[in-house]
Amino acid sequence: MQSLKKLFELRTSLHEQEKLLGLEHYSEIERSVIAFVSHKQQATITDILKHPYFSSVSLSSINRVVAKLLKEGVIKSEQANDDKRKMYLSFG
Repeated sequence: MQSLKKLFELRTSLHEQEKLLGLEHYSEIERSVIAFVSHKQQATITDILKHPYFSSVSLSSINRVVAKLLKEGVIKSEQANDDKRKMYLSFG
């Protein structure tokens, strides 16, 4: 039970941080993508999909979230110089 109590404390702390950053109106997956992109330099959609945290999330869901966040200007994309098919994502 102590582990569950600690888990709730961590979730509460995370919620407070997200609120301070103005992210509380985003869905859990949207907040997770924002956090991932801000954490990893030159993140790609493939990087997101390969990370174990996102193992249960489909490609179409990730594409939808990334498109929304790009449209809202929360994240940016930049075409890679070495591979024109690759788009690097960065925090807005």
